[in-house]
Amino acid sequence: MVPNDYRTTRRTVLRRGVGAVAASVVAATAGCASALPPLGSAQRFGRIDVPDADPPRYREWLPAPGTVDALDDAHYGYLFRRPGSIDYPAPVRFTTPRKRHLTDLDHFGIGYTNYDRLLATDLGTAIEAAFDPAAVAETLTDSGYTSDGSYGGFDLFAREDMPRRAAAGDGAIVWSSRRVHTAPAVEALIDAHGGRIDRYHEVDAGVERVTDAIGESRMVEYLPPNGARDWKKCEGFRFDGRTAYHVMTFLFADAVTDPERRIRERSYGDTVLTREVEHSDLRVDDRLVTVEGKVPPGKGIAPDEISPPYPPQITWGYDRRTDPRALVLRHEAGDPVPADALHLRFETDEPDPLYSLPETSPLPTDADRLTPGDTATVDLRKTPTVPVIHPDDIDWDAADHYSAAEPRPATRLQLAYAPDGSYRPLFEVPLEGPA
Repeated sequence: MVPNDYRTTRRTVLRRGVGAVAASVVAATAGCASALPPLGSAQRFGRIDVPDADPPRYREWLPAPGTVDALDDAHYGYLFRRPGSIDYPAPVRFTTPRKRHLTDLDHFGIGYTNYDRLLATDLGTAIEAAFDPAAVAETLTDSGYTSDGSYGGFDLFAREDMPRRAAAGDGAIVWSSRRVHTAPAVEALIDAHGGRIDRYHEVDAGVERVTDAIGESRMVEYLPPNGARDWKKCEGFRFDGRTAYHVMTFLFADAVTDPERRIRERSYGDTVLTREVEHSDLRVDDRLVTVEGKVPPGKGIAPDEISPPYPPQITWGYDRRTDPRALVLRHEAGDPVPADALHLRFETDEPDPLYSLPETSPLPTDADRLTPGDTATVDLRKTPTVPVIHPDDIDWDAADHYSAAEPRPATRLQLAYAPDGSYRPLFEVPLEGPA
């Protein structure tokens, strides 16, 4: 049984080299607007008719931070989506998060575009869809999960190779992974949805205000305050036919006396909204600043022009028990994937400020593509070392900037989806410890 992380001490997070962290941040935010960029002199300002949003029903799944001991902070962010496909150009800021979800999620036998609603949090991911619970249970058990009891009307499943948990109930799946979620707490999400514990917006008036203002639409993302960032932000995308609307709300702290100035003083040379916006509007209600933008039809990126393409959604597994000298990676369930689009990245975990340079290699297989049941065997006797260097020792004037790097044994193996020079992490295996 995989230990239940709900109301327990938070797990020890693997320490990652600075280079690995930087690469993951770049991959996760590629194509996205920054947290608080300027408004942009190129935009034409004026009142626009933004479609109304639906009530933020997704808040039913969000537990108050104080109900989850595994959280380190009094805040956490989240991303909500209505994943159905779009067959016309859409803003890059809207299309990019789908890549993150596809590479983060296991496959449950349903398919991403068939989800009605998806909510990704630090605690886990909640999916609402029409599905046959027996078929989902069969997909889970056939792909390496085992039955793990029940909780709150949900059947629980778990697996220990990269610990993951899944809960399947009436029209909903709740899933967590140690690789994806910083504080896995499947039961907390289930309890919040069942009304058995406090919800985020019920105990945080600021969260309630910004989510009331933004509502629920095709996409909603909440960014909490953090350190010097003294505001809470919620943004959403709404569509009226082929016309997209981008809306952002900023709730500033009590000490901020002129929130409009805080926004407008950064309004030269760029945009606070997605780059395709041509008409925008700004409104201020006390400490709440709302920025709305209209994206004309045809602006953005068409589905067949997305590059790199959307990655496959796959459940991956691994086995080191048969031969400790070998690591067997398994395609357990989901979409087929070209073998030449998969790469291995050997990495090492070093404390800050050491910088590590991952070593990459092709997936060791003769197959043209991998489908459910296919495997690839990595010979651990050929595991490369990973160069590690202190930033002060990088010589930018030399032909080899990293000549002072010291080799260290790799401690992690990452499977990456990397077509056309792109990079998205799919799965991760620790190389240290018992097989």
